[in-house]
Order: sequence, then structure tokens, then C-alpha cells
Amino acid sequence: MDGTYQMLHDIIDFHNDRMRNLRRYYPFFCLQNTAFHLFKEGKYSFLDMGYITLAVLRFFIEENQFNDRAVQYREITDFLSGLLIRDFSLELPEEEEKELIDYIFDKIKNDGKPFVMEYFDPVKKTKASVRMKLIEATLSGSTVLYTVTADAIEFYLDTKEIRDESKINIQQILLEKMIHTKNFKGGIDVIRRINSEVNRLRLQKREVLALLGSNVFDGVKALEEFNQTGMRWFAEEQKLFSHNMELMERARAKAEETVTGEKDTEALKGIYQLETELKKAMANHGELLSDCMDLQVRADEMIHKYKYSRLRGAFDFRGFVSAAKEAQDVTLLAHLVEPLLAPKLQKQFSLLQTDELLSVPPETPEAAEVLGEEKEEMYRFDDEIEEERISGNYAAIVKTLFDELLAAETVSLSGLNRKLELKFFDGIFKNSDYYSFLVHICQKKDYDLDAVKKKQDTFFEGILATLMKEPEMHRYEGLKFRLVMKPEAEELVHQIAGLERDATFVTTEILFERIKEEEAG
Repeated sequence: MDGTYQMLHDIIDFHNDRMRNLRRYYPFFCLQNTAFHLFKEGKYSFLDMGYITLAVLRFFIEENQFNDRAVQYREITDFLSGLLIRDFSLELPEEEEKELIDYIFDKIKNDGKPFVMEYFDPVKKTKASVRMKLIEATLSGSTVLYTVTADAIEFYLDTKEIRDESKINIQQILLEKMIHTKNFKGGIDVIRRINSEVNRLRLQKREVLALLGSNVFDGVKALEEFNQTGMRWFAEEQKLFSHNMELMERARAKAEETVTGEKDTEALKGIYQLETELKKAMANHGELLSDCMDLQVRADEMIHKYKYSRLRGAFDFRGFVSAAKEAQDVTLLAHLVEPLLAPKLQKQFSLLQTDELLSVPPETPEAAEVLGEEKEEMYRFDDEIEEERISGNYAAIVKTLFDELLAAETVSLSGLNRKLELKFFDGIFKNSDYYSFLVHICQKKDYDLDAVKKKQDTFFEGILATLMKEPEMHRYEGLKFRLVMKPEAEELVHQIAGLERDATFVTTEILFERIKEEEAG
């Protein structure tokens, strides 16, 4: 029985922890499965998305952690362009290469949304989800800067390092071997990996502080996990740093006193470079300790402030004392002190009250209050609100287009614009969702609404499939249509759309043609 209980405990109680650990690998396999078979009709299916993802993460770690700088999109495109030529011998025209690189990077950053992994929670017996991002985007002035997340760094290191041991310890053991074999150049690379791990821990420290500021309970859990996984081996790491510095001194002494009596100049140069990098790593590691001390102090302050705010909801001690001072009445403090003194627990009942008890009328039984089932308010993330807004705007445009296609075999974009302007006024052309709708619908040349319900190849088809589930959309079942581009009618579309003439922004006339049954067959 004891063995069965332990097994069930491991399965149920530790499942959430295992899922949180696995979330770091989930985006990689999502990207690996996505591949390129849906892009450009599988033209680039020979590319390996898994390899490209790991290469991009290594590029971000190099720039963000080693060089301590954020990355602009132009630098990302240059890196991916070189990767496609070097590793896949893929040289493309400028426009086609830009389109492919945009697709790759949009997939890796998941269009700015987190990857969501759903799983069953055996404790609450309901579905739960964990979220993770590989790349974060921030706006600095008018420039978008990209950085890698702490989870992405940990995932990248986990693909090569040992999980249940200090990565800094592992690298220092490797560094010791490098010094013994006089591979000083390789030792510099090892120290850079140590610095990467230290920078990841410092980044994780900032994320723990941010979480404490938004949710104290989750923040405390993250703080405990950080102390267990990040600071558990700190003293041992410091000892290994000192040990490796001693090895460096011995290596220098040997290089200066060779058998021939001449100094080993090449070895001394490598030792000097390695020693410089090691001193930087030790200083960085010391700053990590200061960061962690600061984290603990600020965490204690946040937790204390949170406890005090919860207590003030019941009784404001400071306000009471201030009121007593203003009244200049010391006796008011008795109300504060008396409840804290030992209460008189012994109770006495007077026999003279017996007659009164017999004359007291019975109390009317109170009806039990019927409590309705409380509905748990679900938290809505920003990306979910954005998707809801986009789906609503797309639905309005799509229904207008489908109604026009049912009435006529061919509908032009300029004609559709007139209908939209009548329904939604000219504000529709100031809405960015209108232009993103045009971009998404032009990803394919023809659409079959019945086929879309079974299989969706694009983001737009996913929205269509959801819309087709609504009862009012049943009248569009069986509708098929194609898109025909008419560049020569470009000026007409600009005039109807009410857009100012801009050489950098061109809208092409599009014909939406309904496909007849006999034509489809």
C-alpha cells in the first residue's frame, strides 16, 4: 500500500512541476512541426526549422548576454540571410529572401504572442495552461529592439548541459581541464558560457522582482525556485573560481621557467587573455551575489508591505494612534491595549435569570440563504483581447464580401470599399485591421468554405473556420471564390478608399470571382 501511495503522489502532485519544466521545450517542437510545407506550397520544405531556431537563439545569446546589447530587426535579417546561404546554399532575389526571412522570424517570435501549452491538472481536475516566449520585443523611441527571454536561454543551455547540477560548476570543471591541457583559447569560450549563465540568473532575478510586484503568491514561489536552482551552489562556485585562479598562476610559472630557460611567449599570451576573462567572470559572479542580496531585501519589503496592506483592511493601527494624538487623550489607547491582554475565560450564569428564560418567546427559525454558484472570473491576456478584436473586425468585412458574392458573380475591391464605407463610414479605412485583412486574404488565390471547415492552412482560414460555426453563417455554405489581381486599376482603389497618395503605400485592385459548381467540378 505504501508503494502505491508513493506512486500516486508522484503522478498527481508533481505533474504541474513537470509540465512547467517541459514548457521550455514546447515552442521548439511546435516550430519543428510547423516546418515550411504550408509556406509557398512547400517550396522551402527542405529547410530545417529546428536548426534555424537554435541558431537564432545562439545569435541572441551572443548579442544580449555576451555583448550586452539588444538587437534590431535589420541585424536579424542579416544573420538569417547569411545562414540560408552558408548552411542551405539558398540564394534568392532580395524581395523573395525578405519574405522568407519575415516568415521565419514571425514563426520564432510567434507573431509577438506567447506559446501556450495546455495540459490536464490532476489536482484541480481541469485543464490548465503554461505560457512561454522565446523572443521579447520592446520599443525604444521609434526603434523596436529584440531580446531573448530567460526561459529561452535556459532551454538552449539544457540542450547541451546537465540539468540537475550547477551549469557554472560544470563549466568550471571543464575550464580546469582546459588549463591542464594548455587549451587557453578553448578556456576563453568556456568562461564566456559561464558569463552567459550568470547573466541569465541576473535576468531571472529581475523577472522574479517583476512577478513579486504583480502577484505576491506567484512571486514567492518564483523566489523559492530561484534560490533553489540559481543560488544553491554559489559557495561551491566561488571555491572553484579561486581554484582555477591558482591553476592559472601555476600555468604561468611553468611557462616562464621552461627546460630551455626561455619563456613560452605563446602560452603566456594565452594565459594572460584567459586570466583577464576569468577576472571579469569573477567580478560578474560577485555582482550576481549583490543582486541576490538586493533581491532578498526588496522581496522582504514587498512581502511585508503586502502583509501590512492586508492587515490594514481590518484595523488601521497608525490611523488610530494618529487620532489619539490629535485628540490629546491617552485614555483612548486603552481600546488598543485591552483586547491584547489575557481575556477572562471563566463565565458565570445567575440562577435569577431562569424565570426570564422561561418567558422568552422562541426565536423564529431563519431560512437558509441560497447561495448561487460563484463564477470564477477568468483573466484575459492582452493577446487574447487583440485576437477577439481582429476576429470581430474580420467578421464584419467577410460577411459584407460574402453577401456581395452571393448577389453577383464578381466583386471588385473598389466596390467592396463602397459597401464598407456605407456600412461603417470612412473610419473603416483608418482601421489597421482592414489592411491586415487584405494581407491575410491574399495569401491564397482561392477559397472553399466547406474545405476550410475541415482544414485550415493559414491564420485567416482559422478565423473563417470559427466564423462558419455561427448559425447566421450557414447561408454561405458551399461558397467558393478566387482572387484576381488587377494592378492597372490601382488609382481607383486609392480614390474610393479616401487614402492620400503615397508612393510608399500602394493598394492593388482585386477581383473576387465566385466559382460556379460546374467550374469547380
